[in-house]
This record gives sequence, C-alpha cells and structure tokens, in this order.
Amino acid sequence: MHKLIWLGSISLLLLSFIPKLFPDYWYTDIFSNFKLQYLIASVFCLVIVWFLFRRKILVSFLLILSIGFNAYYILPYYFNTEEESIKIEDHLKIVSINLLSSNTKVDLVEAYISKENPDLIVLMEFTPQWKRLLQKTISAYSFNHLEPRNDNFGNAILSKNPIEAKTDYFQHNQKPSIVSQLNLNNKLLTIIATHPLPPLGKHAFELRNQHMDYLIKNRSKFSDHLVVAGDFNNSSYSNHFQKLLKSDLKDSRLGFGLLPTWPASISFLRTTLDHILVSENIKVLDRTVGENIGSDHLPISVEIGF
Repeated sequence: MHKLIWLGSISLLLLSFIPKLFPDYWYTDIFSNFKLQYLIASVFCLVIVWFLFRRKILVSFLLILSIGFNAYYILPYYFNTEEESIKIEDHLKIVSINLLSSNTKVDLVEAYISKENPDLIVLMEFTPQWKRLLQKTISAYSFNHLEPRNDNFGNAILSKNPIEAKTDYFQHNQKPSIVSQLNLNNKLLTIIATHPLPPLGKHAFELRNQHMDYLIKNRSKFSDHLVVAGDFNNSSYSNHFQKLLKSDLKDSRLGFGLLPTWPASISFLRTTLDHILVSENIKVLDRTVGENIGSDHLPISVEIGF
C-alpha cells in the first residue's frame, strides 16, 4: 500500500505538471484534460497518507503541491468575478450541440431543443442524415446556414433572428467553420460555430492549434460583440485554450462551475471539450449542461446579455 501511494503521488504530480512544462507535444497536451480527476485522486491519496503513514511529510508535500496546482485551474470556475457594470439591453439564448454523426436519437435532441427554446442553435457533426432527421427543427428556425458533411465536421447555425452567414476554412484549414452576423436592435453580434480536429497525432494537434490561433490573430475582423461556440477538442486547462482567453474572450462557465461535457456516458472521466466563449463586453446570465441525448457529448446552453 505504501509503495502504491508513493507511486500514485509521484505520478499525479507528473501528470499535473508535464502538460504545462511541455505544452507543444500532442501526447503531453492530452494529459492536461483531466485536472479535476488528478485533484480528486490527490485528495484521496492524502487522506490515506494521514491515516496509514507514519512518515508523511514528504509524500504529503507532493500531494498538496498537486492539489494546489490543479485547484488553481478549477476553483475560478466557481466564483463569478464578472463586471456588474455591463448594462443589459438585449438577451440571447444559444444552444450548442455536438450531435455525433452516428447518433440516431433525434427524439432526445428535439426534446432538448424544445425544452431550452433557444434563439440560436449551433450544431456540430451535422451530416446529410442529421439534416433529414432535424427537418422539423430546421423549419422552425427561419434563418439558417447549413454545412452538412459525411465526416464528423459538418456544422450548422439555426436562428430565429435574421443572420448573414458564410462558411470559412480559416486560411486553408481542412475543416469548415461558420461565421455569422446577427443584428439585434442595431447591435452587431458575430457568432462563430467551429469544430477543429481532435489532437490525435502531431499533424492533427498542429492543425487544431492553427485553427484556434486564427481566431486570436484575426479578432479585429469580427464585431466587438463576439461569441465562439463549438467542440474545441481542447479542454479549459490546456495552454492552447488559455491563449484564447487573452484575446478579449472569456469562458462563459466562469461562476457556473466546470460543467464538463465529454464523454457523456462516463461521468467520472468527463472533461470540458465543448465551449462557448464570449467577448468581455457580454454578460453571461446563465450557463447549463443538458442531459444525455445519445451523443458522446452533452449539449450546452448559455443565456447572454449585452
């Protein structure tokens, strides 16, 4: 037991710090996704140490270091530090759903959309089959831009309000995003639906990062009010995700908790791959995660004011 706890403590410390020390390697970046799990495991090991170990100072130090480092990334999501000075004149409710291309549970998807009744819907893994299955929902939203594909990277935006939208490959990126403009009471809002590659391999990792870097480098191309929604294939704890938060964007989950979304069917492994980021001049009024709709991702909903 002592040897296992020592091994576990050292492993947890390494798993926690290695993604930060070596962020530009795809296999180390994957370890950054599970900081909540590292935190829980470190606390569990620390309890065992204090009950079973006679010499506990060194191993306790390792575990407390791991707890503190991981908590640094997690705790801010449970405290709302948003400016209260934003005067709310308009509201918009947005739902973002990774449908899963092989999912056929259209009744669960439509039930979730009906319950949330959003003003705008962002869909990922939108295939020609999903276009047929969701015809009732698509018809209920008068304004849309559909980009169905036979792989996992089709997107769609459905809106109750008029939008101008186009497909954008972000300068030769392999996967499409949708950039839409919404004019609400003379306020221009840009909403981007995006779904970069999962970082499974060096090339895919680099393409995912280039996909996200495009948003940072081209922030000025979009309106002052900006929303970026989708499956980023990148958790909140990754260095590459953190870069996005330095470009006039904030995580809509701040103050509402971690709200992990993937994998939907294995709750103890869930991490935060699905995101809605908003510009600093937008106030997040509510943020929730929905129930399992047959996808490997849980849907997310956010209500914003600006």
